[in-house]
Amino acid sequence: MSQDRLPPVSTGRMGFAPGQLWVSRGRAVAQPSRSETAAFSIRRERADQPEVQALIAALDAYQNELYPAANNHLLPLTALMQPQVRLLVVRDAQQRAVACGALVLHEDHAELKRMMVAPEQRGLGLGSLLVSALQKEALAAGRHLLRLETGVRQPAAQRLYERMGFERCGPFGNYRADPFSLFMEKLLTS
Repeated sequence: MSQDRLPPVSTGRMGFAPGQLWVSRGRAVAQPSRSETAAFSIRRERADQPEVQALIAALDAYQNELYPAANNHLLPLTALMQPQVRLLVVRDAQQRAVACGALVLHEDHAELKRMMVAPEQRGLGLGSLLVSALQKEALAAGRHLLRLETGVRQPAAQRLYERMGFERCGPFGNYRADPFSLFMEKLLTS
């Protein structure tokens, strides 16, 4: 089965307990309803699709505004096509690509890369859905340690990862200490 024909990953209930609230920026945020999350699908897809490329280009433009080029750790589009990379795309009810995220499989861990939710879709829980699906991909690939590098000027991303159970750690892999980078990791359990 080709990557663009894989069955959708179940989005489930995003890990919420009935009546549970997310706390964000000091205010309670109601749990998205089942109909809101059911309107989205998450699938493993290829990066060479125009809609996916547009999401990644928007992410690049955003990152380039925030950080100097030497401190931007962007994974090239061609790298997203490699066999050790799993790219997940979130599509809305009209099948428009509205979010994406990648998982790079390393020998002893997996790394989250290229996380992007279209600005008009933020606040719907798509980031949480995407991270949950990527965690399942990591476990399916036998990786129980999930790591990421995010920027210090992205507090919303930092809050998402902290809510999802990631903890700060030091640089890993080819990364070096960087005043613009924040490193995080999470031990996954099956």
